[in-house]
Amino acid sequence: MTSFSRKYPAADVKVLTAARSVIAQVCPLLAFTGVLLGVALFWMTRTGDWGPVLLVWSQLAKPAVLGLAVPFALHESAHVFALKRIPTVTHIVIERTTWRTSVVPSGTMSARHTVLVALIGPGACVAVGTLLWASGLGRALAWWYLAHVLFLLPFFGDGRALWNSLPEALRKS
Repeated sequence: MTSFSRKYPAADVKVLTAARSVIAQVCPLLAFTGVLLGVALFWMTRTGDWGPVLLVWSQLAKPAVLGLAVPFALHESAHVFALKRIPTVTHIVIERTTWRTSVVPSGTMSARHTVLVALIGPGACVAVGTLLWASGLGRALAWWYLAHVLFLLPFFGDGRALWNSLPEALRKS
């Protein structure tokens, strides 16, 4: 299993660093999609047939880029955005394995901070998904964003953090 981990001082890490890590993780899929789109465009210039271009864009490129890469980049970047505002978080580690990219804080956080950080990643995606749905611009695409609410279930990292910290956060409020 391939893995990558880099520790950044919290004050120095850029919000887009997490987004770049997510994009790097899905780079093989994006490259494959780009090659197929290039072949389809070549075919279109030779034959005038737009069918393969429309097929690759609608069934592969659009979901891969706008449905997979962008929402996950937004999700992890939102975590970094929140963590940078917690003074007791000294470092932020961006971990990438074959199947996931995640952001791990170093330092201390209150239960309330943990709950907020756990909510902000999926919450940012749900907000974008809601806007896409309500505007009618991309209802099918909206589901890719709205599905991030599932990361609040206890068997995902955000969900474990949320459910482990929520009782203490509620007691102290």
